[in-house]
Amino acid sequence: MSSDEPYVPTAEDVQSLGSLCIYMAANAAPKWWDVPTAEVLKWVSNYYLTTQEPNPADVIAGTGWSEDYYLLFDGGLGLNLSDLAPYYADLLTLVPHPQVNSFIIPVFAAFTALSTIVLALRLWSRISIAGKLQAFDWATIAAYVLIVGWGGLAVHESTAVGKWGFYCDQSWNQAHAYERAYDILTFTYPIAVLAIKISLLLFYHQLSAWRPLRISVYVTGFICFANAMCGIFLWVYQCNVPNLWDYMADVTVAMTCKLDQMTVLMAVGGVSIFTDVIIWLIPIPMVWQLQLNTRERILAICTFGVGLVACVGSVMRLVMVRKFLYYGNVDGNDSRDPINAWAVVEMNLALICACVPALRALVVKHIPKIISRTSDGTDVSKGSKGSSSYKGHGKPSIVSEEDGNTNTSELGDYPRNSNNEKPEANVKVWSPITNYKSDEYSRMRE
Repeated sequence: MSSDEPYVPTAEDVQSLGSLCIYMAANAAPKWWDVPTAEVLKWVSNYYLTTQEPNPADVIAGTGWSEDYYLLFDGGLGLNLSDLAPYYADLLTLVPHPQVNSFIIPVFAAFTALSTIVLALRLWSRISIAGKLQAFDWATIAAYVLIVGWGGLAVHESTAVGKWGFYCDQSWNQAHAYERAYDILTFTYPIAVLAIKISLLLFYHQLSAWRPLRISVYVTGFICFANAMCGIFLWVYQCNVPNLWDYMADVTVAMTCKLDQMTVLMAVGGVSIFTDVIIWLIPIPMVWQLQLNTRERILAICTFGVGLVACVGSVMRLVMVRKFLYYGNVDGNDSRDPINAWAVVEMNLALICACVPALRALVVKHIPKIISRTSDGTDVSKGSKGSSSYKGHGKPSIVSEEDGNTNTSELGDYPRNSNNEKPEANVKVWSPITNYKSDEYSRMRE
């Protein structure tokens, strides 16, 4: 590599060097597994440079390779080992050796704390206003547990590699733990995202018996489930070696994939973003047709539509996947922290946004002056239970439940239907915006 101008390694150089370090260390004796993988390459290079009459038996004894592995490295990669080892050992001095600068820990801590507070407030709102937790609340709790577990594993992945970001500077045991955590994260990511979406779809299903909304929920739920299953099974079974983390450095196993892994991740991620947008838009037509004044309608739409913010995290995660998925980037930094950090942001934002309607109901109950009061024209139906009288046609309505003598909507937020009946004088109902009972609201107006 001697020349007048120093050689600048390419991305391919960095990737092939990282692969060679891992393969040499993984197939060496266990004594090499806790030292940087480059040490095996350096030892072999030094042996050939300092030994006048190299003996394959010495290399096999020093590295712990089997004879088959020795023959693979010695000629099987297109170069004799006596040329290959010094070449890549020289290249090792030219490539970057970045240190790990993990930023996922503060991201995980901050968003976990925030989502924990928001979820606690949501549960308080549901219990204090609706009187109980329903299926979509339990689904949200399950999604929260999955999100926290996923983020904790992402932190473990980030710290598993130790101080250095390039594979040649990591031990085989560190690289092995890193790849195993990555594969588990990739496998479980669709499950965690699906849990959030299911909790929202269950909420919409319970919110109203309006037929177009229910159909939208069923269709969107099917697409979300099918996309998640595609993401899981394509990742695991599209390659001929499903046990990726144990065989990633076995050069005798010709791991081929029917589909390009990047293409699979981009396709599944793209469909996921599409369903994100659809889910946050599903309740908008229903809210738009409720008999609310313009100000209240806009406020209601914003309450549901705020979830579109979570789509930003989904888009940024895909951008990071495109840039940081494969190890051996041109800067030598093999960290996938940017991918995981944006995934943590995406999932926690989705969870937080899913809690916004319940938080709004909590606010308007305890701090009613923050939200404008309903107009005289806002109508609430008489006290029929749930949607038993709903025929599946006509304008949308909000499904309600009885709590003692008080009829409330799921969140105490919107009128149950849009017909032109006014509530009877002695019937206690919830105002769509203030959540004050009708007799209290009348006194406020006076």
